[in-house]
Amino acid sequence: MPNRPMILASFLTFITLSNAQAITLGESFNSALLNNQADNINESRLRQSFEEKRQGQGTYLPTLSIRGTYLKQENYDDQKTLGLNLTTSLYNGGRDKQLIENSETNVQIAKNQRQIDRVNLYMEVVEAYYNYVLSWNDLKNLDLLKKQSQERADEIKKRVQIGRSRRGELLQAEAQLASVDAQTSDGQGLLQQNEAKFYILTGMAKNEKVELAFDEVKEEKTLDEYLSLALKREDVKNRQLEIDRLNGQLNISKAHYMPKLDLLSNYYALKEGGSSASRNSDWDVGLNLSIPLYEGGVSQALVREDLERKKTAEYQLTDYQKSVKIAVTTRYEMFRRYHDQIKKFEVALDKAKRSYEETVRDYRLGLVTNLDVLSSLNLYLSSKRDAEKTKIQSVMNQKLLEATAGIIPEV
Repeated sequence: MPNRPMILASFLTFITLSNAQAITLGESFNSALLNNQADNINESRLRQSFEEKRQGQGTYLPTLSIRGTYLKQENYDDQKTLGLNLTTSLYNGGRDKQLIENSETNVQIAKNQRQIDRVNLYMEVVEAYYNYVLSWNDLKNLDLLKKQSQERADEIKKRVQIGRSRRGELLQAEAQLASVDAQTSDGQGLLQQNEAKFYILTGMAKNEKVELAFDEVKEEKTLDEYLSLALKREDVKNRQLEIDRLNGQLNISKAHYMPKLDLLSNYYALKEGGSSASRNSDWDVGLNLSIPLYEGGVSQALVREDLERKKTAEYQLTDYQKSVKIAVTTRYEMFRRYHDQIKKFEVALDKAKRSYEETVRDYRLGLVTNLDVLSSLNLYLSSKRDAEKTKIQSVMNQKLLEATAGIIPEV
């Protein structure tokens, strides 16, 4: 499907609750970021990953310690030593190198998690913001329907008094008014519910004088473009990084089969006991070679366990990529469904409005009954509610589609 601009020119750019400066979606998102601890949590995770990396780098450096010994043997003098011990690993099968690579992978995973959490928060803000818009706009239309119904009831009451309408028509109008009044009460409750969620999520100071800026639908991408972007999201990257990390852990486990060579050296400040030659030496240097022969099957079990962990992560990545494709495709079709209805609802609204106006004129000429007027009024206001709701849903679903593909405002 080729790209093409789609502008909701017929819809107001601002949905106004009263005269005030508009609150945009971007401002709502920025406020929600400040009101949310996700960034602080991820900064802490990132610092942990950096410290883990430093620990891995530290394994390349020698270990210096003060070491003292005391040995008592039968028929020999007691032996005492006190001095400095220097130990450094010369070869351990590449475990140190792999530990550092794994810690670097964890640093990148922590960095990606920050963006993942921001995308999730943005989607919450989009739903809260546009549900607030939807509930307010629906209440506005219900208020209009209530006003129109009240006018119908007042007019028929006057006509009944002068004998130009039947009392049954008045009862119809009053029943209509009572029904709309109940719907309006429900709409007010829904508005309060969505309003509360919006302000709690964003942390904004509640202001009854508020405008909600309603964005237009921008030029859309193709489904393949959205899918391509979604498969490059940070959460998908982290799944692949986790496989890389587990592969590194597998290499560490395999290194248990390899020999280990360490350099050992001591400088003695005190030596007592032992042979005279030993007492006269102030230092010593040596190599320690350890070759694993049998560990009760522990090393083999570690390798097999890490191999299965890696396979599990690979299977999970495949399923996760599939779930991402499903999410993007579903959101794309939802957006298309709402957007493709816009023009049709506009046509239906125009016809319903003209039908209502004609029916009112015909009623005053005695050509139709009050029931016909109420039916055309309900059709008109229902068409108006559907048309405006569809436009708002179209924009909301495009925002959610973009977020599902990893596209969110830069902060």
